[in-house]
Amino acid sequence: MFLMLLGLPAATAGGWIAFNIRGAADALEALRQRNLDLNALAAGRFAPPAGSTLGLRHRVYGTVTGIGGVGLVLASIAELLTNG
Repeated sequence: MFLMLLGLPAATAGGWIAFNIRGAADALEALRQRNLDLNALAAGRFAPPAGSTLGLRHRVYGTVTGIGGVGLVLASIAELLTNG
């Protein structure tokens, strides 16, 4: 049961980002780009920092997290079926 408590939120959050539901990956990429801009301004560099505008990195991390969460849920179900 403990594995399911960890797996369901991980699968939900991972799927949310991996499938870019309501622009989740795009929002994370915009936040990253904004932080890069603010760090460059604080350092006195006025040239735009190099960075990708694709949320691909966040989607890959979301996919890995989602698959891990589904794995935890399946392990929890298997544990419940064998010990139940």
